[in-house]
Amino acid sequence: MVDGYRPRDERSYVLYNTVDRQLARFALRGDRTMFLFVFRAEHDNPGVAPKDELRVQFGDVGWESRDILAALDDVEDLYFDVVSQIRMDRWSRGRVLLIGDAAGCISLLGGEGTGLAITEAYVLAGELARAGGDHRRAFDAYEKRLRPFIEGKQASAAKFIWFFATRTRFGLWFRNVAMRTMNFGPLATLFAGSVRDDFELPDYTW
Repeated sequence: MVDGYRPRDERSYVLYNTVDRQLARFALRGDRTMFLFVFRAEHDNPGVAPKDELRVQFGDVGWESRDILAALDDVEDLYFDVVSQIRMDRWSRGRVLLIGDAAGCISLLGGEGTGLAITEAYVLAGELARAGGDHRRAFDAYEKRLRPFIEGKQASAAKFIWFFATRTRFGLWFRNVAMRTMNFGPLATLFAGSVRDDFELPDYTW
């Protein structure tokens, strides 16, 4: 986060895209601004410092890129990582069970990490209670109930990468048109319905 960055658009997420690149800023309280950089890369550059990598990837994309990169010079809390998912063959072994992102991370492409972790915790607690403390039975029931739902979320998130890092100019045009249609009520309602969860929380007897 950066203090005092200008220009500043209150309560707005300002987004700029080129092919394979996305740069955004979001105004926070206290005159702070958060920035998001997203780019495609064929491989990691483990020997390159994150700020140097961002300069290589975004130094020539235009818009406010050079000002934003300059503003990062004195920033220490820079988070830099690869967008990835966690896909496990099994979520438990013995008395150890994975939950939340450790079991099936959706990634920032889909978000929902906190909500899904709460859902998983609820189901785990319910299955443990239903199994009378038999962890093997509870763990199997937990995974059987949740795995199809989580894997569906992961598949949907992987299809959404085009929104963050579009490969072609036509793709950018299409994405922008699709975003503008979200201002049209009926289409926005239709889109919201298409991403609604179909998972029903079990009603456990505690």
